[in-house]
Amino acid sequence: MGYKLIIYKDNKFYREENLKQKWENFIYKWGNVESGSYFFEIKDEENGTISGVTYSHTAPFAKKFEAVVGENLPPKSITGFQKGIDIYVEYSPSKKSFSLTKMKFYRMNLNIADFGLEKADKVEIAGNFNNWKPDTEPIHHFEGTNYEVTLASPEGVYEYKYLIDGKWYPGNENKKLIIGENGALFAQGDLGTGKFVYEAIDKNTNLKAIVHNYDSLQYFNKLSDSEYEFKIRTQMNDVERAYISIVLHEEDNYEMIYELERYQDKTNGFDYFERIINFGKEATKLLYYFILEDNGSRAYFNGKTLSYSKPKRLVVNTTSKDIQLFNVPNWAKEAIWYNIFPDRFYNGNHYNDPIFNEFGPEAFKPNRLHEQNFVEEYKWEKSNNVISHFDRNRWTADFKEQVIWEKLGEREIDYSLKYARMYGGDLQGIKEKISYMKELGINAVWLNPVFFSYQNHKYGANDFRHISPDFGTIKTSGSTHGVEINRNNKYGNKSYVDVLGNKATTSSELKLLEVNLKGESRGKNGYGETEDPATWVWTESDLIMVDLIKEFHKNGIRVIFDGVFNHSSSEHWTFNMVLADGENSKYKDWYKFTDFGQHVPITDDMSDEQAFETLIANRKRTIYNAWGGFDSLPEFNTFNQEYKEYIFNITRKWMCGPDGKESENWMEDDGIDGWRLDVPNCLENQNFWNEWREVVKGSKKDSYITAELWGNASGDINGGNKFDTVMNYEWLKTVIGFFINQSREGGVRYKLKAQDFFNELREKRTWYPYQALQASQNLNGSHDTDRLYSRIVNDVIGRNLEEGKQLEKGYNGIRPDLASNYHPNTTIDWRNSPIKPKDILKLISIFQMTYIGAPMLFYGDEVGMWGATDPYCRKPMLWKEFLYDNEKNPSHINQNEVYEQKVDSDLFEWYKKLIRIRLENKTLVYGKFREIFADNDREIIVYERVIEDHTIIVVINNSFNNWENVEFETNYQDERFIDLVTEGRTFRTGSNGKLKLDLKAKEGMILRKVGIDGDYE
Repeated sequence: MGYKLIIYKDNKFYREENLKQKWENFIYKWGNVESGSYFFEIKDEENGTISGVTYSHTAPFAKKFEAVVGENLPPKSITGFQKGIDIYVEYSPSKKSFSLTKMKFYRMNLNIADFGLEKADKVEIAGNFNNWKPDTEPIHHFEGTNYEVTLASPEGVYEYKYLIDGKWYPGNENKKLIIGENGALFAQGDLGTGKFVYEAIDKNTNLKAIVHNYDSLQYFNKLSDSEYEFKIRTQMNDVERAYISIVLHEEDNYEMIYELERYQDKTNGFDYFERIINFGKEATKLLYYFILEDNGSRAYFNGKTLSYSKPKRLVVNTTSKDIQLFNVPNWAKEAIWYNIFPDRFYNGNHYNDPIFNEFGPEAFKPNRLHEQNFVEEYKWEKSNNVISHFDRNRWTADFKEQVIWEKLGEREIDYSLKYARMYGGDLQGIKEKISYMKELGINAVWLNPVFFSYQNHKYGANDFRHISPDFGTIKTSGSTHGVEINRNNKYGNKSYVDVLGNKATTSSELKLLEVNLKGESRGKNGYGETEDPATWVWTESDLIMVDLIKEFHKNGIRVIFDGVFNHSSSEHWTFNMVLADGENSKYKDWYKFTDFGQHVPITDDMSDEQAFETLIANRKRTIYNAWGGFDSLPEFNTFNQEYKEYIFNITRKWMCGPDGKESENWMEDDGIDGWRLDVPNCLENQNFWNEWREVVKGSKKDSYITAELWGNASGDINGGNKFDTVMNYEWLKTVIGFFINQSREGGVRYKLKAQDFFNELREKRTWYPYQALQASQNLNGSHDTDRLYSRIVNDVIGRNLEEGKQLEKGYNGIRPDLASNYHPNTTIDWRNSPIKPKDILKLISIFQMTYIGAPMLFYGDEVGMWGATDPYCRKPMLWKEFLYDNEKNPSHINQNEVYEQKVDSDLFEWYKKLIRIRLENKTLVYGKFREIFADNDREIIVYERVIEDHTIIVVINNSFNNWENVEFETNYQDERFIDLVTEGRTFRTGSNGKLKLDLKAKEGMILRKVGIDGDYE
């Protein structure tokens, strides 16, 4: 049995590699990868069959990319390969699974002469990195007695030996291998000995156990001109206590000494001691050293040397350009986020409803007369597979209901067209529901993409310069919607009214936004725009968006856009110009075209109809790299300078707004407050983000950047020069592990114990600077995941979030309160349980609103919306004023249940109350997090948030049982606490600081210490 990996790069054959068997799977270690887009095939050498590697999910290639292999499946391209990375390829013939894992390979050299050998016929290596199976790690003989082996093992400590011609070397004890910086490099720490571990065991390395680098955010973090985070690393279990001694002036004799708090990195074997210190005034210079104590012994560390007498202080000039403030705005830390998918939120204007979808007008017959005239008549019915008339789907229908074009369209294909539906949600609808958001307590909104696009999700833009007409308006009205434009604005100094004149009341934005393919206006749209921002115009849909932004701001709500700068749609105006002009196009290098062999240029002697037909045909005649294997999403070449300037100017336009500046009062500002970035790790040019950050922060000082990064993103955050923070999917995984999982077995289904939960949270807090943690979006879910309410009843799935087509894979999609364990994904009979899924959701919300980070709701979470991953998580919003059809259980395994779809008003009031508690208690935003109590048996956790004299203790019973006389110790004697959840119950600690209380099943308490006037400001 043998397999070959066939690799294609940028749509061309690249190379072929043998897959090496490792246990039951086959692997390839692919080192120093070139950037590009790749797809793969697996060749079975026994029977000669070739199978494609494909996938159905849309998760970006961050750390690990999982796919499937099938003989009749065409391969799909995978993007996200940066130059120089190492990738571990693994194929399972039995499971037909395929995975790519980014890691740093470790290359070891062996000279067999060290063992007194001159030659060898067979050299192998075995260790606990390969289960002591020597035939799984091939060794390369490259010269004389020298050999090399490449290990694809994560950082850690390993033992190993060489097997040379059947004999083990060395003969006595195992050799030790340490990959990465690990505590095993140093002598084992031993508390109470009074000795301090500093030097490495191997004298040939200059690594030290005790580390403090003031030029690294990990160790020295400037939070503001007066507040700093200090951190020092020591060997684990080596130092009893650590302090920092600081003076603020060289001539100052006033020494300030602060004790540091310990936390352990058990993965790598180190202790860290840290503290955030606010000096109460600007500290332009800091002079400090650390004091380490163990069993009465004392040592000092100034960042350079360990000494046993007071050393010269480390001097840090905090105003130096080398010490930059990692600026994450406070409003983002105080945010209650609400994520809106515009097409599914609320339809406030039926006159701008979509008249076709992502397939374009060419795939449909023209509808009503006025809609037909919104695009050129010749563009209708040009596809080889014209479907029918287009209709948007009915808002209040069962999601299973199909309109005619879906039914007819699915006759010729083997996949669902639910993904391409349009429901008609728009900006007017969002504006009308601002009062709803205010009542809920929302103060920050993230809008999924809003730029011009034919798609419902808009993750493939036709034009970043403009808002999509189906969100704003298709037919122009002549109104400027009360928006004033600065005539000196470098990114658009005129409105559509200025350009169109008396046609401003009768024009179609869909026509005006299309680029001219020929003639004098070739490369320009109906407004005369090019990539030059001096030509840019504010369309009416743009102005409707600006009006919405201003309305948000006036109501105290920040707003950010979704930045999708890795790729566009295949209808983007620059892409269309490449299809028109071919290899001679000025925009060719904005993308990653690989073949123009069959391209037909569009010439001026063609009619408009002929030009359009040629454009459509050229989409199939040219070959290019596309994101996720979707031809409709061509990838940008992010190294191209002209493309970069285009995106930078787009960024400035929408941040500065029509007035072209940042307002002193943000509530009067007409530009957005920041960005959420889609798949930022997919860009081959990661330095793009460093440049782009400077544009963002230079446009608005209080701006915010959050990134869609799945997994540990410390490499992208801790430099302080790319993103402010992340969508905190890792937080959500930990939440699922503790509150939802039910399995006692290991793996993704394992139910975390109380202490496990704390340990995992603690480790993940070490990943990022404190301000990034405070501003991280702690989300219930998103447009890419199933609804958290539904995940509660699908507890068998475990913690994995990156799953596509869940419903087709057996997901339990029933309304959660009706779920029962006849379904294999569900272990609890919720239908007959006294505890309901909503009780779990409420308990999670208590944790969400009281933990470090900014809570985020996906639209409808607050009224009990449910559903599997896309498209079921993107159902139309439930509104009280609408009467919805009953839903029939969509699960493949069901009992023909039919039930109501309606707003859960009780849940809305619950979220409203919890949000108010967070908004009224800034201690929950800025307070330090301290673990108090973890009871594994009773599934109880207790923690506090504390700042100055303000304290809130949170108690959570994650058990299905009631518990009496639960007692734990606090730092407070004879203090009274009030439960903010029940808004009345009070408790008092004893003189010994202990607090005793009774807890109902799945109950949570938020206990605020009484006696301090007001909350922390």
